[in-house]
Amino acid sequence: MSLNWREIALITSELPLQDSVLQNVVQHSFNALSWHFYHHERGRWILYTEVGTPHSRLHSLSEPMTEKTAKLQRFIQFCRAHLIGSRITSCYQYPYDRLLRLGLDKRGTLLLLFIRLYSGSAANIIVTDEAYTILDLLLRRPRRNEVSGQRLEIPEERVEQGPTFEVRQRTADSFNRQIEAEYRQVRGESDLQTLLERARTQGERELERLKAAIIGQLRSLEAVKDFEALKRRADLLSANAHLLGDSSTSIDLLDWESGTTVSLSLDARLKGREQIEHAYGRYQKAKGAYEHAQQELERLKAELASRTQALEALLSPKADQSQWIAELRAATERGRTVEVAPQSPGLTITSGPFTLLVGRNAKENDELLRHHSRGNDWWVHARGFGGGYVFIKAIRGKSVPLDVLLDAATLAIHYSKARSSGKAELYYTQVKYLRRAKGGKQGLVIPTQEKNLSVVLDEERLRRLLLTHDNT
Repeated sequence: MSLNWREIALITSELPLQDSVLQNVVQHSFNALSWHFYHHERGRWILYTEVGTPHSRLHSLSEPMTEKTAKLQRFIQFCRAHLIGSRITSCYQYPYDRLLRLGLDKRGTLLLLFIRLYSGSAANIIVTDEAYTILDLLLRRPRRNEVSGQRLEIPEERVEQGPTFEVRQRTADSFNRQIEAEYRQVRGESDLQTLLERARTQGERELERLKAAIIGQLRSLEAVKDFEALKRRADLLSANAHLLGDSSTSIDLLDWESGTTVSLSLDARLKGREQIEHAYGRYQKAKGAYEHAQQELERLKAELASRTQALEALLSPKADQSQWIAELRAATERGRTVEVAPQSPGLTITSGPFTLLVGRNAKENDELLRHHSRGNDWWVHARGFGGGYVFIKAIRGKSVPLDVLLDAATLAIHYSKARSSGKAELYYTQVKYLRRAKGGKQGLVIPTQEKNLSVVLDEERLRRLLLTHDNT
């Protein structure tokens, strides 16, 4: 609920506006700014303004807000260039209206700052000269003729009519502190719903991805399920090696299991026993693909069940979400300065100010290693187990704390064959100390200057990491 004109009058009456000097202006969102003042008797203080939202208001802040827009917007640049150092000479509230006018003296030049605390399209913060010519404004409104260079139309002063607005029930000696506290609570409730909705959307998107991956693995299993037939073919060729000639395209052999003659196609480019080696190679490849698909299918089903349970628990009305919310807010705030590898495969997860890139299979491991990691990044992997790599993106001037390392280790265990045992020995080193194994499998590396870490899988830590990962 926005402030009414009586509440605005009460708030401004408590503020040391007269003779305060503007020292800084900060923009927190499209509609919200804070004005940092200094008063010769009251010292430093901050005025918060928000216009054009359902919670349009102004009041002092007990402490600075940390949120800032990603880059300096046009109006902020104007304010810092032309208003910093000006002194407030007057504060006038138009009768029965939510419109304020502050007179600013900038080294002998008079400027006017209009703050319209409406929640509709008329809301704005406007700077004019003495003749009401608009110099700049927070929200450009061409249809209202509110653009730089135009004259600001001053509304006729109102007379009291319609409903009588009353000041809300007082709960604190300072009305500014009361309003600040009330809107902080409202904002917290709104942020909670936003965070939960984000978690629900990301969680459901990830569940759909897992379901699609499961369908893909089922198709892979179907494609290679007859690998035993390839072995029987290879065995037939091996038993009849003396009949294999060079450059043959087919051969008819007696199948001792069925008692019938079968015709087997051959590769004319191969000679004699090369046909047998080729046949066993096809069998081994198909068998390996089947076993890998089966393992991956089991892992995906377990992850789907785990994520489904975790998401349901988080969104349950009885869930204690306080710790998760605090962690997500902190990660979101700190994560604004983190450089994330663009369109990286696998998972991207925030751990404090650090970014974790998680490969879940050999292909993702290799892609992350080749194209999304740098020499000073850290590599974490479960020792003695096949599985995913976790890369901790380095931040200049910051060492990796233990908590971030444990997050990376937890993910490395979860996406490895050590997951079933619930614990593992891990090693970690910087990417520049990895070398590829000559002739090795895709993504296979040999670490040097590695350090060891023994970790027991923490399901609560894992749940928090999986629910807050950004896979957009």
